[in-house]
Amino acid sequence: MARAFSGDRGPDPQAVVGVAAVIGVDHPHVLAWGTGRHGDTRITVVAVDEGLAIVDDDGTADAVAWHEVVRGGWRAKTSSLYWAFLDGSQDSVTLERPGDLPAVFNDRVTASIVVREPLDVEGGRVTVAGRRRLGSLGDGTIQWTAVADGDADLTDPVTESRVLETTERLRQEWR
Repeated sequence: MARAFSGDRGPDPQAVVGVAAVIGVDHPHVLAWGTGRHGDTRITVVAVDEGLAIVDDDGTADAVAWHEVVRGGWRAKTSSLYWAFLDGSQDSVTLERPGDLPAVFNDRVTASIVVREPLDVEGGRVTVAGRRRLGSLGDGTIQWTAVADGDADLTDPVTESRVLETTERLRQEWR
């Protein structure tokens, strides 16, 4: 079992209770963990098979499923782990001792991607991706997404048509 810092036995038991509640798993498998801040709130960040859980000192938890992250990573200069969702919303946490969390975050987000195909379109690029929920809550279904980069416009009729055709072709290949 990877941990955020060597020599520690794991996150505080209250944090694990919060993780179990928010993830919906009785005994979550801890992959890595660390402590830090989410805004002004002290937190414990716990990576488990199903996602990343952020637990405050009161045991209140929030979670991010690996397959929902479309962009993210580690910013060493600010010691922060960040992520963004398909709807453009984003969040981050600042970690005092990141340990294995950045590597585990990258590994699990990448592992949720079944297939990814970039399309060069007017104004930029669109990436069509099929992703699966990881861990014990996964049911094998693939969630399809299209993420625009640069000035690519998903509402442009030509771009939209190419994205829909590509998604349908990939769905047929990845049943």
